[in-house]
Amino acid sequence: MEEHEGRPEMKREKQRRKGWAKPRRSFWWGVGLLALLVVIVVMWWKPWQSDRVMLTADAAAQSVLDQYPGEIVNSTLKDGTYIMQLRSETGLYDVQVDAVTATVNSIKRLESNPQAEEKTLWSREQIKTELLKQTDAELVSLELVEQQGIPVYLAVFKMKDNTREQWTIDPYTGEKQSSKTLESSSPDPTTGEGTKTSFLSEKEAEQKALARISGEVDDIELRGTNSGNPYYLVEIDLEDGREAIVQVNAISGAIRSVTWDDDDD
Repeated sequence: MEEHEGRPEMKREKQRRKGWAKPRRSFWWGVGLLALLVVIVVMWWKPWQSDRVMLTADAAAQSVLDQYPGEIVNSTLKDGTYIMQLRSETGLYDVQVDAVTATVNSIKRLESNPQAEEKTLWSREQIKTELLKQTDAELVSLELVEQQGIPVYLAVFKMKDNTREQWTIDPYTGEKQSSKTLESSSPDPTTGEGTKTSFLSEKEAEQKALARISGEVDDIELRGTNSGNPYYLVEIDLEDGREAIVQVNAISGAIRSVTWDDDDD
């Protein structure tokens, strides 16, 4: 008799458990969907990259032209990369550039110029290695520029007597074509005569950069000495793993720009 009376109680207990199980499953499904939505939003927003400022198309194009003289005929931005078409004396190239750091990630020739002799431009690192074989002077800057429609490398050395010497380098062979001693001068506004203008030393430029960004200086280069607008590029490593590139006016010491690059990228 007691056995028959207990069965309805057992049924009611089972039904009550089933009734609780359904809202609990719905609750955990809701939590899972919410977590997935948060992950998607974070991956799209990328808050850890909020301080990484993208370069304009013109700035990225100028960075490419500083390394590879020619003409940018097309530029599009896709997934943080500028995809450009560069037309030079040797042909048409597809160039992919990081939109934040202006680093050239890849360069591929699409068309060759049949009128141009088949040549390959040496990279900056190849030229630097070759120059270090030719002199023990300190290499201050190395830039690929165009002179009268012809690409050349301009290398600036700090000699042992602290003078600065500029070499013109064949970008296809690494051979020195010419050299000259640099004199930095600007006309006096009252007399019109040239007066010597001294550059900041590397140590002074480092101090200016470190006053803006605290860290450890990894590298420093003097650039633009031939353009009348010289500046130092100071690379600073931060404790959090990032790298800041500070551009310092080589005459006034003014900070011209600060860009960022994450080591993890």
